[in-house]
Amino acid sequence: MNESETHDEGFVMELCSGKAAWQIEPSEKVEINIETVSEKIQNAGYSVKIKTRMCHILHKEDVKITLFPSGKILVKCEEKKKAIEIAKQHLQEWLIGE
Repeated sequence: MNESETHDEGFVMELCSGKAAWQIEPSEKVEINIETVSEKIQNAGYSVKIKTRMCHILHKEDVKITLFPSGKILVKCEEKKKAIEIAKQHLQEWLIGE
């Protein structure tokens, strides 16, 4: 991993070493119901590609999100700006109530 960036919105972000995806973790430890959060992501227009107890992989257009039970997500997309937008949505919408 490269250096991490801490964002005021409550998440830490790092570019994976292969530069293929952004790892985004809530700043504070959370435990989520992966099914509930996955459903919220689907309601935002993403489709499920793979669903296991260890992770859910969802996609929309050129974005792929891997959701983990820890609340961490991996976001594969072309632009960092887009990954930050998704991270904010994750913290401000999808994790709310978890």
